[in-house]
Amino acid sequence: MYQNNHYEIDPKDPLKPLYQGTFEQTVTVGGKQRRYLVYIPEGARPSTAGVFVLPENGKTADDLWRDSWWRMIADTEETKEKLIVFFLEPENGKWNADEAYGKADGDVAYIHAVRLAGEERFKFCVHESKFYLTGCREGGVLANMAVMSNPAVWAGVATVGGSAVSEQYRKAAADDFCTNLHGFIDETHRKGIKKGEIPVPAWVIDDPDSPFGTDNGTTSYWRAACGITEAGHLAAPDVTEYIRTEQAPYAPNQEKEAFRVCTSTIKGASADYANPMLRRVWKDFLYRQRRWESGPGGDLRVTKDPVADLGMEYHYEEIGGWMREWYVYVPQQVKENPDKPVPLVFAMHGYTCSGEIYAGNSDWYKVADRHGFIVVHPTATPGQMTASNQACDPDNVPLPAWNFMHNAPDGPDELQFFRTMLEKVSANHSVDRTRVYATGHSHGSVMTQVLAMAMSDVFAAAAPCSGILFRMPDMNIRELPEIAQRADIQIPIWMFGGEQEPWLLPTIPDNENETGDSIRIWREINHMEPALPQDWTTGWTKNGRWHDLSYARTDGAPMVRYTWVDYMPHATMTEMSFRIWEEFFSKFSRENGKVCYHPEADR
Repeated sequence: MYQNNHYEIDPKDPLKPLYQGTFEQTVTVGGKQRRYLVYIPEGARPSTAGVFVLPENGKTADDLWRDSWWRMIADTEETKEKLIVFFLEPENGKWNADEAYGKADGDVAYIHAVRLAGEERFKFCVHESKFYLTGCREGGVLANMAVMSNPAVWAGVATVGGSAVSEQYRKAAADDFCTNLHGFIDETHRKGIKKGEIPVPAWVIDDPDSPFGTDNGTTSYWRAACGITEAGHLAAPDVTEYIRTEQAPYAPNQEKEAFRVCTSTIKGASADYANPMLRRVWKDFLYRQRRWESGPGGDLRVTKDPVADLGMEYHYEEIGGWMREWYVYVPQQVKENPDKPVPLVFAMHGYTCSGEIYAGNSDWYKVADRHGFIVVHPTATPGQMTASNQACDPDNVPLPAWNFMHNAPDGPDELQFFRTMLEKVSANHSVDRTRVYATGHSHGSVMTQVLAMAMSDVFAAAAPCSGILFRMPDMNIRELPEIAQRADIQIPIWMFGGEQEPWLLPTIPDNENETGDSIRIWREINHMEPALPQDWTTGWTKNGRWHDLSYARTDGAPMVRYTWVDYMPHATMTEMSFRIWEEFFSKFSRENGKVCYHPEADR
């Protein structure tokens, strides 16, 4: 084992959670402390799902922990989605189902405070795309109210016998501007988005035996929010399902199939903590949607397990003394022509995430399906960051982080890992070694640039997203000996950033900031003169949210590109993956060590 600050990471089982079991936590609301319990099951992975559970009146978090089936569901989840469960409780045994909208110190504020605490990473890590809320009877009413008041942070809500939210509350929520747009705080209402316009997948399970179990308009609220006007269909004998058939507003980043509302009426369903319903609530409904950051309000897409749903190859093998994980996606058209050499894209996740997360976040598999190439999604081993910003905290529990700076001296050798993966994939599939590419998000974008500089002979082009060449000591890759001593090899680069992440990288490059410095360095690497552009205001094109800057060599090859995206937080999106391939990667190959440009290629 190696020591990571005060934590020990086992190279033979690096992804094993360091904390398991039940933990009592508190939040302060209106000057008062309120408690809740967190259950972390054995085998919980970093960046997993978080399910927040509200009991009926008269029940405590301890009752819910002991008597409901949620712990069993978390323990027996068959995929890597080992959900973490948050057990909340009403103050003095009673939820205030008549609470006024916007009450700063009430039950809804308590639920929001617990969800906000769920973003902390001191013992666990819930991914921002996987926050779900569910409740029974009075707890169900509060669950609906809480999601209506802060809709853009939840990927789904399901309630049993708790649909009777007052018309006054629903109207107040629907008419209020949404300032928290999932990574984009819109305090000035630049986008003018109302809370009632934010789609949330919802399952409303009525129970005539519950005093709050008769729908009085809540289903209509959620259908309107999802833009569903179509009639429902019977998805199960006791479930009517409504799915949006009109194209989602921001396709391909959103999938209309995730704009989903279900209704049921089941007498007695809310009795006994609704236990007989809970497995269905999780696996048939909540689990099936995720809300990814990228557009204002987030992007809803259907959950796809990389192995069970997409048929990816899963690898967990020892490399350099460390157990390493990676996923390989081979499209059907490639499988049908196994002898035809095809391109290969390495796509790397950011800090805290995994190959599984980035496969769903970036949707590179969809690009591969359309254009016929192989995608590899590797997973980093846990590490700790020394910087403190919106994305990381030195006190976080160790979470997946690329060891490109060798901060963990006994940790894995990332260059060895990537070279080994390339050889293993090439041994199993016909890979065109002239067309190998690297891309990644955030910490993965820095890993991408390490590969682009240290293994320039391998890659035909690279595209780091939400990452530039940072000067901070723990990510200044130019100090690495393998980069300081690199051979003079050119490599095309396309960097991306979001308007909402100036805390990490300046949106507009200039002579003094890191974005401008990164462009200068990549221009030097690609022999573009002068290295420092004379005028940062020229060369830009705008298309919708995209602001593109491109510098080409004499044959027109865009060797250095930079793009920033309106309203975008520290995130990536499907459309970005398609652009990277169709406008950039597909145009380049590396033949006999040289970068070759194919402007008309659509490969």
